Amino acid sequence: MKKSAIEKNREYSEKFIQKIENPEVSNRIRSILSRNKVESFVDLGCGDGMLIHALKKEYPKIKVVGVDISQRRVSGLAKKFPKDNFYVKDVCDTKLKQKFDFVHSSQVIEHVSSDKKMVEEMSRLLKKDGVLFCSSVMKKPWAIYQYRNNGKFVLDPTHEKEYQNLREFVSLFKDDFKLIECWRTSVYRRFFGMLLRIPGFYHVYGVWKLK
Repeated sequence: MKKSAIEKNREYSEKFIQKIENPEVSNRIRSILSRNKVESFVDLGCGDGMLIHALKKEYPKIKVVGVDISQRRVSGLAKKFPKDNFYVKDVCDTKLKQKFDFVHSSQVIEHVSSDKKMVEEMSRLLKKDGVLFCSSVMKKPWAIYQYRNNGKFVLDPTHEKEYQNLREFVSLFKDDFKLIECWRTSVYRRFFGMLLRIPGFYHVYGVWKLK
């Protein structure tokens, strides 16, 4: 029987452990925090909490909520940060009642079976004057990598979709959000001790506010 996207991601997440070493808030996230009043923050697909560890170190007063499909990851974060809240939930249907000043999701939307449902959920969770930060993966038609899923080369074996260009990614949000800024960066991986650029693959990013 073919496994669903959520089943594949749960299995992968339980096995793959992110190393948390000297985590830092990126300049882009720091800029958003400096320009906006952020008291509540939700990380959809928080993983082992790289960003959450960095946030709690630099901005300890921000109330954080983390959502992930992995029980292992959520339990670890709940133990580390007992004053914050962490949930094992589907990022497309969290059923959270709270709204947030900052909704964040990094390299997650390409894993879900319906990116449109996830965008709708991010819209539901964001406060009227809040900020959304979302990133994903873009792939050129000729790009080749070591993994395959659904008959295609992919950057990660659990990717359900990789966007053809930045415009396709950004257009996902056009109904509910107004775009503040977007950009792309090359993807690098370490092989035999060397950091090498992966041809044809990019990370794509956007910052939005509700219309």
